[in-house]
Amino acid sequence: MLAIFVIACTIVLTKYVTTTFYENWNDTASNTPEMLEAQETMLANLEGFDYGMVLLTVFLMIGLIITSFMIPTHPVFLVINIFGIFFLVFLGMVMTNVYGEFVAGDNAVLGNAAETFTYTTFLINHLPYIAAILILITTIVMFTRT
Repeated sequence: MLAIFVIACTIVLTKYVTTTFYENWNDTASNTPEMLEAQETMLANLEGFDYGMVLLTVFLMIGLIITSFMIPTHPVFLVINIFGIFFLVFLGMVMTNVYGEFVAGDNAVLGNAAETFTYTTFLINHLPYIAAILILITTIVMFTRT
């Protein structure tokens, strides 16, 4: 969850900084067609990170399920796992709220940068649900082996 949160915030901030830099650069510099083409290519490539977040999330989920199958467990640890579910869902809610403030707080400009990343915003807004379902699946996989 933390990796997804940090990468999502980094992507949005990068989009904001890049867009602002290019807007200010275009106002002051003499633009060549090659430079404008490079700017458009860079902004288009940044939007590709939105799909990368989906792939990263899916691969992390698959890796967690495979890893949970390989861990030897005892049924006594089920109680600890249940408390862990509540803690991770709470942590996911906090991260969702922090991202919401990061994007739509006093800086409406960051909200404009985040609008281009629809999948990333969806993943972050539903992070507690995704975490709860994933932890439930890994708990089932982990304890069916014993």
